[in-house]
Amino acid sequence: RRLVSSGEPVMSLEAALARMPQKGAMQLLERILDLDKTTIRCLARDHRAADYPLRIEGRLMGASLVELGAQAAAAHASLHGVGGDHAGLLLSLYNVRIDLADADLAVGCFVIAAEQVFFDDGMARYRFSIRDEAQERLCGEAMLKMQAIDA
Repeated sequence: RRLVSSGEPVMSLEAALARMPQKGAMQLLERILDLDKTTIRCLARDHRAADYPLRIEGRLMGASLVELGAQAAAAHASLHGVGGDHAGLLLSLYNVRIDLADADLAVGCFVIAAEQVFFDDGMARYRFSIRDEAQERLCGEAMLKMQAIDA
């Protein structure tokens, strides 16, 4: 399957996710649902798994879902501005609202949306939201620094 942006093939889904700085179990995005020049929507891996890497003593706190928003933003920045493998750094969060203290109470799976607000030479600011099948559970903004690394 190929991702499409503005009518042009970008790359395969596997290639796009392989470029992410998160590898193995920490790659929490299962697939990219929609993509264009400024937005991305992703489906997250099953957060109910006992070995889900954001669990602390068996619990998944709602605040941990910020990582999903950061990964969706990083995936978009990777596809639209950073060449090759890269390391990502979450510099800051703004206006984060968490409506679910215990993420295990979420209904169904998570869909993550991120919208690019600013991008300049590896710095990116995104608005993001995480929804389950019932409602929005977390939203905010993130500033990222994306830096290419030698593969």
